[in-house]
Amino acid sequence: MNKNIILDLLLRNTEKSKKEHSEEDIALLNNIKETISEMEVARALFDYVSDPKLVELAIYAEDTARTRYDYLISVAKRRDLRMIE
Repeated sequence: MNKNIILDLLLRNTEKSKKEHSEEDIALLNNIKETISEMEVARALFDYVSDPKLVELAIYAEDTARTRYDYLISVAKRRDLRMIE
């Protein structure tokens, strides 16, 4: 899964998306973007820590963000959302 490709698809056609999507849809797509950032932060934490408890925390944080991401993507697909400002 390439998060950048997915994010690019969501960010296409800025002006058009403002007219086609409700505020709720835009909020959903913004949540997806935030969740991608959360996954990246968790991965960075995992890469830079050595304490076993922090490694465990990073794994848990990434897993939680990935689960949230999967859910949000499924909701966006059901709504046929593709673009965001």
